Amino acid sequence: LLGATEAENIFDKVTHIIVYHRDGQEIPQKNIIRSLGGQAEQDMVTFSQFLNPGGATINVVYHGWLVDCLQNGRILPIADY
Repeated sequence: LLGATEAENIFDKVTHIIVYHRDGQEIPQKNIIRSLGGQAEQDMVTFSQFLNPGGATINVVYHGWLVDCLQNGRILPIADY
Protein backbone atom coordinates (compact mmCIF):
# COMPACT_ATOMS: atom_id res chain seq x y z
CA LEU A 1 0.00 0.00 0.00
CA LEU A 2 2.65 2.52 1.02
CA GLY A 3 5.65 0.82 -0.54
CA ALA A 4 7.03 -0.67 2.66
CA THR A 5 8.79 -3.97 3.09
CA GLU A 6 9.49 -5.84 6.29
CA ALA A 7 13.05 -6.62 7.36
CA GLU A 8 14.37 -8.81 10.13
CA ASN A 9 17.76 -7.10 10.18
CA ILE A 10 18.80 -3.47 10.26
CA PHE A 11 20.60 -2.53 7.07
CA ASP A 12 21.14 0.58 4.98
CA LYS A 13 17.60 0.70 3.53
CA VAL A 14 15.70 0.67 6.85
CA THR A 15 13.75 3.89 7.42
CA HIS A 16 11.65 3.03 10.49
CA ILE A 17 11.84 0.67 13.43
CA ILE A 18 8.33 -0.05 14.66
CA VAL A 19 7.95 -0.94 18.34
CA TYR A 20 4.86 -2.58 19.81
CA HIS A 21 3.71 -1.26 23.19
CA ARG A 22 0.60 -1.38 25.35
CA ASP A 23 -1.62 1.69 25.63
CA GLY A 24 -0.11 4.16 28.06
CA GLN A 25 3.24 2.37 28.15
CA GLU A 26 6.30 4.50 27.49
CA ILE A 27 9.53 2.74 26.56
CA PRO A 28 12.68 4.89 26.74
CA GLN A 29 14.37 5.11 23.34
CA LYS A 30 17.71 4.04 24.85
CA ASN A 31 16.07 0.75 25.95
CA ILE A 32 14.66 0.19 22.47
CA ILE A 33 18.03 0.80 20.84
CA ARG A 34 19.76 -1.53 23.33
CA SER A 35 17.31 -4.30 22.36
CA LEU A 36 18.15 -4.19 18.65
CA GLY A 37 21.02 -6.63 18.71
CA GLY A 38 24.72 -6.03 18.71
CA GLN A 39 26.71 -2.82 18.70
CA ALA A 40 26.63 -2.59 14.89
CA GLU A 41 22.81 -2.50 14.83
CA GLN A 42 22.66 -0.02 17.69
CA ASP A 43 25.18 2.25 15.96
CA MET A 44 23.26 2.02 12.67
CA VAL A 45 20.17 3.48 14.38
CA THR A 46 21.98 5.97 16.62
CA PHE A 47 24.21 7.38 13.87
CA SER A 48 21.95 6.76 10.86
CA GLN A 49 21.92 10.39 9.75
CA PHE A 50 25.72 10.18 9.32
CA LEU A 51 25.80 6.68 7.79
CA ASN A 52 22.90 6.81 5.32
CA PRO A 53 23.12 8.52 1.92
CA GLY A 54 21.56 11.96 2.04
CA GLY A 55 21.49 12.01 5.84
CA ALA A 56 18.37 9.84 6.16
CA THR A 57 17.50 9.02 9.76
CA ILE A 58 16.16 5.69 10.96
CA ASN A 59 13.02 6.62 12.89
CA VAL A 60 11.92 4.68 15.97
CA VAL A 61 8.12 4.80 16.32
CA TYR A 62 5.38 2.99 18.21
CA HIS A 63 3.15 0.65 16.21
CA GLY A 64 0.27 3.16 16.41
CA TRP A 65 2.07 5.16 13.73
CA LEU A 66 1.87 2.24 11.30
CA VAL A 67 -1.80 1.62 12.12
CA ASP A 68 -2.62 5.29 11.56
CA CYS A 69 -0.62 5.44 8.31
CA LEU A 70 -2.50 2.44 6.94
CA GLN A 71 -5.87 3.88 7.98
CA ASN A 72 -5.05 7.21 6.30
CA GLY A 73 -3.42 5.68 3.22
CA ARG A 74 -0.34 7.88 3.55
CA ILE A 75 2.83 8.25 5.57
CA LEU A 76 2.14 10.48 8.56
CA PRO A 77 4.62 12.70 10.44
CA ILE A 78 6.33 10.77 13.23
CA ALA A 79 6.40 13.56 15.84
CA ASP A 80 3.47 12.17 17.87
CA TYR A 81 4.65 8.56 17.76
